[in-house]
Amino acid sequence: MKYNLNIAAFCGLITMLFVSCAENYTITGTSIQSVYDGDMIYLRSLDDSNTKAVDSCKVLHGKFSMNGPVDSVMCVRMFFGNSGDNIPIILEQGEIKVSALNNAMKVEGTPLNDKFYLFMTERDSLMYLLNELPRKEEKMILGGVPEDVRLRQLGEEEAEIRTAVDKLETDFITSNYDNVLGVTYFLVLCNNAYNLFGYATTTPQIDEIYGRAPESFRNNKEVVRYMELCNSVGNR
Repeated sequence: MKYNLNIAAFCGLITMLFVSCAENYTITGTSIQSVYDGDMIYLRSLDDSNTKAVDSCKVLHGKFSMNGPVDSVMCVRMFFGNSGDNIPIILEQGEIKVSALNNAMKVEGTPLNDKFYLFMTERDSLMYLLNELPRKEEKMILGGVPEDVRLRQLGEEEAEIRTAVDKLETDFITSNYDNVLGVTYFLVLCNNAYNLFGYATTTPQIDEIYGRAPESFRNNKEVVRYMELCNSVGNR
């Protein structure tokens, strides 16, 4: 049920406040596993400064629902019982629907959730192609394809897929500069770079996104904090 790509970073790095609206949200859904019947579901912002659940409810006969006021749009995670299974949700005004789909969970019904899960579906499709390359190589080896031909072909395919992933991510962030999706996914890229290199740094993709970003995006406190970390490392 967990999305890969370090989605914990997507919601855990930041709780964004963009819209003060004093409207209501409603979340209705079906549990992917009957084992959750009777268990609690919790919405948590994962902001280190606030561990209190944003909302909670109990799963009854495989279904659950909750509602409340939306003081501001934020990214939260929905935790299912004590299993550790969780999914990201954009808590915003409207009717949010959570449904089981092909052994995974899908969130839809409101603009930002629809946009985010469409993006993740497209990204997952590309990552599937990338993860299939080792299996494709095994078939080529069994088929007697020469090593130089095999490496050239697979290398070209990998480069093409990674370029497509980078473009998809960059387009997603730049088209959402003005809302919670843009900043939080930008911080996912930053977190991935930090984990890859072991210290705060940027990548050509991060530099491109940051370079094109409006001042409102650059002035976000979490973006400022990460870029300052990068500068401090670079000045050592």
